[in-house]
Amino acid sequence: MFFLLWIIFAIITGLLVGHYDEQSVLAARDFSYGYFTKDRLYAMAKIIHHYGDFAVFTLGVSALLIAIGKARANAYFIRIASTLLLSGLIAGVSVQVIKFSVGRPRPPLVQRGMAEAWQFAGPTLSAKHRSYPSGHSASIATAMIVLSFAFPRIIPAALFIALTAGASRVVYNYHFPTDVLHGLAFGMVVGALCSRKIALLGRRLRGRNQSSLGESRQYKSSTHELSAADQP
Repeated sequence: MFFLLWIIFAIITGLLVGHYDEQSVLAARDFSYGYFTKDRLYAMAKIIHHYGDFAVFTLGVSALLIAIGKARANAYFIRIASTLLLSGLIAGVSVQVIKFSVGRPRPPLVQRGMAEAWQFAGPTLSAKHRSYPSGHSASIATAMIVLSFAFPRIIPAALFIALTAGASRVVYNYHFPTDVLHGLAFGMVVGALCSRKIALLGRRLRGRNQSSLGESRQYKSSTHELSAADQP
């Protein structure tokens, strides 16, 4: 159901935004307002490019959560970390499969007149044809959704981080807006599904533990009653 919604969202946004992909990338690349000059924005986008992916951000946050969980002897933090890693791996592998299968050219290739924005090359290993969807956007959206499920108070900050990371991919001239939008949406789907599954699994395990504890107490109570009945 979630992936069906993602496909519908991708089609609708592709039709509405796709026509302006090339112009949007050029506008974002040359955007400047006050303190946020073109060079400063590009430098910020470059930093996010290096630190906003799975290998750095997701692994770093997961390690931090595990450390907190160990220090506090709290399994909740460790479970969040495991969900973060699992969802990140699923989103990352899935996005790479889509990239390989679709073969959309990156903006620089289009700007040099070597390809068209919507001219898909099909299955390819070339990094120049792996624009769709944005892997960084999917990775950061997945992480933010998982963390939002775990800590609802951070939802506004998580939304800001995800949108900022997505926008940086356009400013860095690595992705078209539709690549980012669909990457963010895909990451949200994967993050929500994994968080939901882990939460359901946790409730089932707690239910089984409580049931086992109740049976154990009942057994002890019955044994005690039998022992009392055997007394002279």
